[in-house]
Amino acid sequence: MDCAKCPVRDSALFSALDPAQVALVQDSFDDLHIASKRVLFHQGAHSEALYTVREGALKLVRHGIDGSARIVRIVKPGDLAGIEVLNGREYDASAVAIGPVQVCRLPLAALDRLKAADPALAQRMLEKASDALSEAQLWLAELTAGSAPARVRVARLLLRLRTGRRSNAVFRLASADIAAILGVTVETASRVVAAFKRQGILTPPVSGSYVMGADFERLAREAEVSDA
Repeated sequence: MDCAKCPVRDSALFSALDPAQVALVQDSFDDLHIASKRVLFHQGAHSEALYTVREGALKLVRHGIDGSARIVRIVKPGDLAGIEVLNGREYDASAVAIGPVQVCRLPLAALDRLKAADPALAQRMLEKASDALSEAQLWLAELTAGSAPARVRVARLLLRLRTGRRSNAVFRLASADIAAILGVTVETASRVVAAFKRQGILTPPVSGSYVMGADFERLAREAEVSDA
């Protein structure tokens, strides 16, 4: 695997590494392909590796002691999963594939080699991990706070699900997943998505596809309605 040619190299955790540092760990990366709905790692398991998504997306699902399940983050290309490994904690959510996913896996032993070779780099990694956690908490708070109508909240979520900065598509989530993120009923989530499709804001996906087309200008207008 040639990390220098990785399509998400600039946005991944290791974008700050120089060629020598990349060479130190490049051979340690595992290129994994995860089938749709398969679990990459489980909540509560000992963290053993750090993951960068190259293609597709993961949902991080946190299970409560009461049996409830809440999606706390969507991990898209260039984003990190398993950042708990940087400070030795257990995974605090399960990572589940939304459609086929390709990830790079960096084992803990390789991370330890990097830290030993460059303590300053280790600090930068922790800072990036902290930024990722803050971003995850922020986007969830934005989606669940306030009293905006369901249509507005679904639009805001769909904007977060854009497959890339210049793409015209969003990752396709089941209505149950949308409901789990926003705290609305499955029926409400399904009704809003169906309305967006009828109105041409979303393009119905091709059978078997895990993405669907979106009119982002119209979605942005839908999302701009202020909380009342």
